[in-house]
Amino acid sequence: MNLFDRIKNGISGRISALFRRTKKPAAPLADRILADALLLGGIPSPSEREEERAAFVAERLGSFSVPYTVDKSGGVLVRLHGRRSAEPLLLFTGLGSERWNSLESLGRLDTQYARGAGLADALGPAALLSVAELYSSGSLCRERDIILFFSAAAFDDPSRDAFLLFAKAKERPIAALGIRGFALGSLYNPVPGSRRLEIKLSRQAKESAADNAITGALVKMAAAFLETAGGADSTLDLKTGIRRIEAQSSCGRPPEEGILELVLESADREKLDGALETVRSGVERCNEGEPACSLRVISDIPPSDPALCRGLCETLKTAMKELKIKITEEPGADPSSFLANMGIPALSFGLASGREGLDHDTVEIAAVETGRRLLERCVELLSKEDAP
Repeated sequence: MNLFDRIKNGISGRISALFRRTKKPAAPLADRILADALLLGGIPSPSEREEERAAFVAERLGSFSVPYTVDKSGGVLVRLHGRRSAEPLLLFTGLGSERWNSLESLGRLDTQYARGAGLADALGPAALLSVAELYSSGSLCRERDIILFFSAAAFDDPSRDAFLLFAKAKERPIAALGIRGFALGSLYNPVPGSRRLEIKLSRQAKESAADNAITGALVKMAAAFLETAGGADSTLDLKTGIRRIEAQSSCGRPPEEGILELVLESADREKLDGALETVRSGVERCNEGEPACSLRVISDIPPSDPALCRGLCETLKTAMKELKIKITEEPGADPSSFLANMGIPALSFGLASGREGLDHDTVEIAAVETGRRLLERCVELLSKEDAP
């Protein structure tokens, strides 16, 4: 039994209602997107090369008789050939999810909503699979080559360059679209850059546990950071925030380790660099006493020039207006900025409506078909000769 069959059989009871809603589904491709997302979302992630998720994608591509290759990081690449020789269009998404949960990621479904931890992250790969299926059936616009990129590497990982391949002349796209799970109608124009920093505090287990030094230090450090960096005032050139504070204890003892995760965001690379050095200096001062303190950059997305992506943004707005989708521009950091900094117009958009929750994501089933039609229309518009 292959991987796809094992996964499908394992949770078929949870998604069988999806295929029984009507005898003749009104939107069979949207149903398959949701089914693929539920199946993919149940596969453990993140892993070093996302082997199991990549194998799932490869299995589905094989069922369409669509050839693929695997890059050095374990990602899956597909080139769908068009009728004319022209720069390709790139559609990209990530395979992994930081929010997978062994129980909550086993999807649940009712007549209106699909739920599962990290389900929104699985919608992107499922949508690209639908593009491959449309191509194999001859229903997709074939004027221009289309590259589908399912990245196993996290786009914002400072130790990797997931988009390096597309700097080559042969693979360099005319434009690139990133597919996000949420939210339908959102355009993520990659203007500001961002950094996520992880500060880890620890103390020796042999020390007295009478006080709560780790928790106290985390709270003081978070307060000092917000005061120094200017808080979350959006009128400033540098926006800052606290993404996570965590300290866990066992056997009734105070915590011996804790984590503070910070977010820096700015359209000015120098300000991002300066803020990082400020935090680094603070960590070094903390190391003069107890508890011990370490700093790690866990995410780095550079800022980009918004002018480069203006034409692409207008094309996507045109498609959204045709489908009567309410447009919301989100100027936050986005992995498409890596491509924009290579001179390639790029941005991301949301595929479905729903809510990203603490325990699980909730996806509105009816919105998936609208998102699928939006993706298909964008491909059609960007396949034209005068596409930006």
